[in-house]
Amino acid sequence: MADTTIPDLEPTPPLRDWSERFAALAPAILLAETPVAQAVVRPTGPAASTRLELPGVCRMRSTGPETTLWLGPDEFLVYTAGVAPHALTATLGDRAGDSAYVADMSGQRTRLVLGGPHAETILAHGCAVDLSPNAFGDDDVVQTQLAQAGVIMHRVPGGFAIFVRSSFADYLAGWLVDAATEYVATTL
Repeated sequence: MADTTIPDLEPTPPLRDWSERFAALAPAILLAETPVAQAVVRPTGPAASTRLELPGVCRMRSTGPETTLWLGPDEFLVYTAGVAPHALTATLGDRAGDSAYVADMSGQRTRLVLGGPHAETILAHGCAVDLSPNAFGDDDVVQTQLAQAGVIMHRVPGGFAIFVRSSFADYLAGWLVDAATEYVATTL
């Protein structure tokens, strides 16, 4: 009889083969893929804002292990580490009740974290948004182009979280490694 068990369907990180290249940049540049469970929330009523503690326009909100990013007037990205995607979706769905649609998006994007003293400068090479602390605060979120790849960015302690579509992940990883190389060479 055939095995009918369903395996735990965790998304495979698209940059799983990049860890050595990322590690070669340290300690001058800290770059890592840090996959997280992700869900898109689309409110259907005013109760969603209260039930899910949704942030305002171009803002983010962290409550416990969850971080919620504003993506548009009726769209938010919620993510958390260490939780299976289906568990995050179920938890959010329970909290939202009938006030929002919730969909798992964990396989759509991957998250990179870029840190170190040159992180802001590296991003400036390929991004038109002013990411200086005076212009881009701790709770700000931006959807923009980074090296011609669509990304979602926000600050994290010591750097930036960058969400990129999985299909563009290899391209962006290569661009980030290339852009960071000059800062590794000058730090040695």
